[in-house]
Amino acid sequence: MELKAVIGLIPGDVAAEDVLDHRGNVIVKKNTTLDKFLIQKLNISKITCINIKEPEDDKTTYFEKIRVSRTFKQFYELYSKNFFELKRLIEDFLNTKTPIDSDRLFEIIEDITSPFKHSKITILDMLAVLETAEADFLFTHSINVSLLCNYTSKWFRLNEIDSKAFVLCGFYYDIGKFMIPLEILLKQGRLTNEEFDLIKSHTALGYQMLQPFNIDERIKLAAYMHHERIDGSGYPQGLTDDKIVPFAKMIAILDSYEAMTSYRSYRAPLCPFAVIEIFEKDGYGKYDTGVYMTFLERMVEEYIGKEVMLNDGTVCVVVLINKQKYSRPMVRTEDGKYIDLAVQKNLSIKALV
Repeated sequence: MELKAVIGLIPGDVAAEDVLDHRGNVIVKKNTTLDKFLIQKLNISKITCINIKEPEDDKTTYFEKIRVSRTFKQFYELYSKNFFELKRLIEDFLNTKTPIDSDRLFEIIEDITSPFKHSKITILDMLAVLETAEADFLFTHSINVSLLCNYTSKWFRLNEIDSKAFVLCGFYYDIGKFMIPLEILLKQGRLTNEEFDLIKSHTALGYQMLQPFNIDERIKLAAYMHHERIDGSGYPQGLTDDKIVPFAKMIAILDSYEAMTSYRSYRAPLCPFAVIEIFEKDGYGKYDTGVYMTFLERMVEEYIGKEVMLNDGTVCVVVLINKQKYSRPMVRTEDGKYIDLAVQKNLSIKALV
């Protein structure tokens, strides 16, 4: 724990204790990751110093370590610096109906990601712990998926031209959701049939918005088809495998992945192996087999060599992918024992550590 002057706080610092105002009201809860708005709130409240966590204070989970790491603080600063320009690009598109300056978009994506190309902490993990304002979630969703497209394009062996189109696809594909009332998109609890139909209309709305522009046709079709599933269970048309364009098949997986792994105020980031298990249970037969298998395999590869905790408390290292069950790899315990989780079905990966 470190006592730090409020004037010296930076986004990504974590409060080690509840912070009280002069009336004794809690204005920042213990373990809260500070952003620029909370730091401004502390300044307005005339708080001079608070106790923050040092990296060694936080040893419970992999993601908590990332949250207080210097690498994440650098990422957060770059993301925050570029967020408002990216938001402006989207707002200009919505207001003027002129295409986004793609060259500027690629420059911004490169500015955010270039320092971390060889980092042990990946963009995937930093996005998982990134906290953003709920009111901005449509903007952050577009930005985050375009970052995921940029990161995973090599997984899908896209060439440079296709990779750039794929990043643009990530930025544009959900544009129709900006036409849906925010109170419906953020509604807690069950949607009515009418509300769900309205949300589903975002695919056609997005396609209509993009139709007049001279952009890659695959981007327009991905906006229309990203909720289609190869077994015909998707929408808006119930298309099957060969009728769905490849970009839409790839975006379908990244869209689901971002929704499962993005920060939520009511839960910690999901363990990547829990996400993989959800895909295995719910995705087989719905997503394109080649895209689906490639995504899961490359996801597991990201965590080979990482320490994990099993549900019985055993700490292990992931050593080998199980291609029949990606969520249950081969692991090695601290005493050198190997455990095949595909065989030891009573054991499973609970968390990264």
